[in-house]
Amino acid sequence: MNTQSKAVETVDRSTGELTPLPPGMGGNQSLAVQLAMAELNQDVITARAFPRSVANVMRNITELVMLDEQTAKECVYAVPRDGKTIRGPSIRLAEIIASQWGNCHCASRVVHVDKIEKYVESEGIFHDLETGLKRTARTRKNISKRDGGLYSQDMIMTAGNAAASIGMREAILKGVPKAVWRQAFEHAEKVIRGDVTTLLERREEAMKALAGIGVAPERVFAAVGVAGLEEIGLDELADLYAMYQGVKSKETDVDEVFPAVKKNGDQPAGLRGKLDQLAGDATDKKPTADKAALKSDAAPPAGSEQSGGKATPKAAAGTQPSSGTSQAQSQPDDGDPIAKATRMGRAAYRRNMSKKAIPVDFKAEGREAERQAWLDGFVAEEDAEAPESGSVEED
Repeated sequence: MNTQSKAVETVDRSTGELTPLPPGMGGNQSLAVQLAMAELNQDVITARAFPRSVANVMRNITELVMLDEQTAKECVYAVPRDGKTIRGPSIRLAEIIASQWGNCHCASRVVHVDKIEKYVESEGIFHDLETGLKRTARTRKNISKRDGGLYSQDMIMTAGNAAASIGMREAILKGVPKAVWRQAFEHAEKVIRGDVTTLLERREEAMKALAGIGVAPERVFAAVGVAGLEEIGLDELADLYAMYQGVKSKETDVDEVFPAVKKNGDQPAGLRGKLDQLAGDATDKKPTADKAALKSDAAPPAGSEQSGGKATPKAAAGTQPSSGTSQAQSQPDDGDPIAKATRMGRAAYRRNMSKKAIPVDFKAEGREAERQAWLDGFVAEEDAEAPESGSVEED
């Protein structure tokens, strides 16, 4: 028995006329699916009927980014990674790009929460209706505390929202060509960087803003790799503004951008940290004992440089004080700038400073040797405190 299939029709929004759906789109599909497909088809038809102007899009994006200083600051974020500061466009800039690009769909959602591996995963979607390009981006956020415990339910939801924002940002920036928004991003970077005439004022403003979110000065200095407030220059200031905006927009958190500075008296958390501390203590005790023995052997007996109550020329010259204190301790550098720079590098490591915190004077032209000596001293002190292989098992 032959049956004639019934034609499925939909309403054209622009004219109000009934138009048949393409073959294969009717019949067995539910009404909700048919309506969704009809809506998508209509959006594509409208997008192609009113194509975008790339020149207008670029101009509008730049004008919105440069609307005021605060808007420009919110368009850049920064986060430290492996001793470097990564700076990029924020979710606020991505929202401006999507709104001016037009003829597109963008969204984000949380797709998975793993309480065993302790992460939340979100997905961002960008669909260009005019060109048909569709991009997705998945991101993960850690939901474990510093002690290894799991976040509370509210904090998990907050981490999921942050991951969703990052996912949508990545999807938009992958869907819209960089050539369209690169100029606007460079303008935003220039605004947050400023110039030397406003450096002091902007430096104070940045420190006050960071103190408002609970970041101590030592954590700020460690994040940008400087020794103090006076060493924060234009580049470091731009990084601080971008880091602050990343925390403010929930793209990052304070502990990720400004990690706590480890102090000598801090107790390690976890079994591995305690084992590492034991290994370091065992390694440090051996050189200390060796140095004490060498010092006792090398120190001459009191009055050994004198004969008949008169000091010998060697003692008179002051090369070996009678108190037993070596000249290297009383005058460690002997006026040698290289030795002084090496000592300063060792001291910087012992104060838990960053390897990037090279004194400003050593960065000047013509002082490359002192700068390298500072780095060599820092690395030498770092290697000296590294635990020896197998020291825990030997103890």
